[in-house]
Amino acid sequence: MSSEEEHIDSTASIELLDRQSPEGYQREWLERIRERPDDDVKDTMPALVFRVAGEWLAISVTCVAEVTSDAPVHRVPHRTNEVLKGIVNVRGELQLAISLRSLLALESGTAEQMSAGRVYPRMVMLLREGERFVSRVEEVVGVIHFEKDEMEQVPVTVSKALATYTRGIFSWRDRKIAMIDDELLFHSILNKYL
Repeated sequence: MSSEEEHIDSTASIELLDRQSPEGYQREWLERIRERPDDDVKDTMPALVFRVAGEWLAISVTCVAEVTSDAPVHRVPHRTNEVLKGIVNVRGELQLAISLRSLLALESGTAEQMSAGRVYPRMVMLLREGERFVSRVEEVVGVIHFEKDEMEQVPVTVSKALATYTRGIFSWRDRKIAMIDDELLFHSILNKYL
């Protein structure tokens, strides 16, 4: 392309961008921008969904510090119990390892649940008001958003320990997922098991 052709192209581009907008164009866009969002927009909540002993659980992302690969848990002499399993190394820092399975009194999942596809155990680090705990989970789905008004009351058929720590139950992809009450969970761990 010659310099004269480039000059003609750039002149045409400038003229195109500098032209007057059609009558009412700015007013129309101003009205669109000022419109309120639809009332049918739902209030959603993000949560990390994971599986422990065959039970699908969720916890608010506000108290999830990170999810890491599985790591060995080392017992702490004279301190380890059913809930406090020991310590685990996460990125060079020792963290307390707890068992959500024991705390929530969950029984092992069925063979079908445990062998459904590839399952990669993970360590989930929970953080609330400066307190950190790590718990091993069998599987992590990831972060999902669910509508708060779809959360149902905990059914009577849910085990007593799990029901105690559950704020409600919601459905996601044909699964019932128990939403953990993170405030109660941390309070219980700090006051009963440490």
